[in-house]
Amino acid sequence: MESSPIFLNLLIIVGGLSWITLYGEAVRVGLRDKSYAIPLWAIGLNFSWAVIYTIFAGRLEGPSHQVVLTSVRLVLDILIFYTWFRFGVKHFPSNPGEQWFVQWSLLVIAVCFILQGGVILQFGLYSSLAYMAFLQNLAMSLLFIAMLARRKRRKAQSMVIAYAKLTGSLAPTILYGVLGTALFHGPNYLLLVIGILSCLFDLIYISLLSKAKPYEKKEQTTTIIQRNMTGGEFDAFRV
Repeated sequence: MESSPIFLNLLIIVGGLSWITLYGEAVRVGLRDKSYAIPLWAIGLNFSWAVIYTIFAGRLEGPSHQVVLTSVRLVLDILIFYTWFRFGVKHFPSNPGEQWFVQWSLLVIAVCFILQGGVILQFGLYSSLAYMAFLQNLAMSLLFIAMLARRKRRKAQSMVIAYAKLTGSLAPTILYGVLGTALFHGPNYLLLVIGILSCLFDLIYISLLSKAKPYEKKEQTTTIIQRNMTGGEFDAFRV
């Protein structure tokens, strides 16, 4: 039995709004705590995906629900990059040194675009976008947990981000893995497995974050001293 197009569109909108909420909150808490809320690899993968979808799928679909929502995400991605380049340098390790911060960041972004492009050349536009969206979502779930484990506080993190991440994982999992789409001629069980794993780790992140102590700005001075001694908390090298 085919699912109602209204329900399918509702899942697309719920997923898109969840990601917009997550990104907007990431910008807010990043500016508030003078840090970055999303690890570099996650930002790079999401940004490259959003650029490709907005440009190429936008030409084919026009102003569809997914294209409009992704375009909004793209704007927020740019703001998240601002928090990364503005505050991320504080967490860059002493080896290789802060003078390599920009170069390393740009390299990661370039690698993300190359990876997206390679997958598209192999599997086609829409199939690649779907698979990459699920895979990078799972990676993001793991990176959030790793970031919290290092920081040990809710620095540039919030329950809004955690719950939005969960609903942003759940909606497309139901759409592609349970109900199915014309793209995959029904439910895609690989995407279902990846989506379930993402939701599982999102629930773990919610549990861990709910028990974490709030971040206080007076900890910043201590954090800077510890960074100079230990080499920082730079996600791109440690994860």
